[in-house]
Amino acid sequence: MALSVNMTVAVPPETVKKLNDRASEHGMSRSAYVRHLINQAPDSPFETPEVQLTDEPPAEA
Repeated sequence: MALSVNMTVAVPPETVKKLNDRASEHGMSRSAYVRHLINQAPDSPFETPEVQLTDEPPAEA
């Protein structure tokens, strides 16, 4: 990503905790996790990521 623009979104504290936990489970930053979720949404106008995230953390290799 050549250029990033900061964006502010207000969410409840419990949502931030869930985002942090899930991002950590997937080895991602919170920002990367949110971007990934936006891209993999069924009606997303963006390119779908090759890897789809689920509620389950990735399996250990």
